[in-house]
Amino acid sequence: MATAKSKTPKNAPKTSIPVKKSIRERRAELTRRRRQQQLTLLAVIAVAVLGVIGIFLVISLRPVDARVADSLLTKYTEITSKGYYGTTPEGFYFIGNPEAKVTMEMFSSFSCPACQQYKRNYFDNIQDKILNGDVKFVYIPLTQYGSFQSEGMARTALCAGEQGKFWEMHDALFDWASLYSSAANDARYGVSGAEKLGLDTGKFSACLGSEKTSEVIRTAARLATERGVNATPTVFLNGTKIYPERQGGGNPPNLSELRGLIEATVAN
Repeated sequence: MATAKSKTPKNAPKTSIPVKKSIRERRAELTRRRRQQQLTLLAVIAVAVLGVIGIFLVISLRPVDARVADSLLTKYTEITSKGYYGTTPEGFYFIGNPEAKVTMEMFSSFSCPACQQYKRNYFDNIQDKILNGDVKFVYIPLTQYGSFQSEGMARTALCAGEQGKFWEMHDALFDWASLYSSAANDARYGVSGAEKLGLDTGKFSACLGSEKTSEVIRTAARLATERGVNATPTVFLNGTKIYPERQGGGNPPNLSELRGLIEATVAN
């Protein structure tokens, strides 16, 4: 008896036979996958970088509120109202009688803790000598000494001086060094302080980057070299160094001795 042959239905789906890819095709596919992975990774990195930049811009553009003590607004009024205020030929600011018999010059940096201490212990305690016309006190700004480079702070003080507020800003800057560290060099702090001191902030901002301001800073550095200054503060009394040591050797005068030196010079 013959066996009937099975017939495949005409509409039955054909079984697909996998086609083996060539080595070249497999390499091309692998290359495409790697490129896609690289593009994905670059996209992730780009998003992260943009996020960081965005945060940085928000922080950098955020307005600051620089501290200026209310007492500074009137601290030097009595002295400056007498005309005891001005600049030397080099552009350094002084306070006191231009014709005083005693000239004190202080090479200083606003980021220098020892300078802040000298201001507090000596400068603040001879205000009576400045007021009565005995002392002319000159501030010579150096920027490479101290806890950090302080050129921005020096510019802030000099530009406040152009509008008659050098000494008020001088005091504020020493506070800022403790409060804000090197961020005190940021022009935003200067503008905030200038506004609180009642200055024209437009003129102040234009002054910050001016060549005139730059030249005063360069002149201070040259003068320091010429006079052998290698630390801040360095203080001269009528051209003779008295701090951090006396010229020729010896300890610097304490406050009582300094006042005595001033009185003796005036008397003679």
